[in-house]
Amino acid sequence: MQELSLNFPTVVILVVIAALAVLAIRRMTHRGLCDCGDHCESGCHGCEGCSAAESMAAAMEEAAKGK
Repeated sequence: MQELSLNFPTVVILVVIAALAVLAIRRMTHRGLCDCGDHCESGCHGCEGCSAAESMAAAMEEAAKGK
């Protein structure tokens, strides 16, 4: 088994990865998995009222049927 060396560049990369993971988890807990507020003009009323979410769901269903 290879030895794990923790030099300065390795530590910096690990800290950056950990920080990005924390930000991603924080965003998911605050906004939830349906993040249509970024794409819909009227704000997010759940995935039901968002045309962007509806078009993504339709595209996924079409792709699933094609397989």
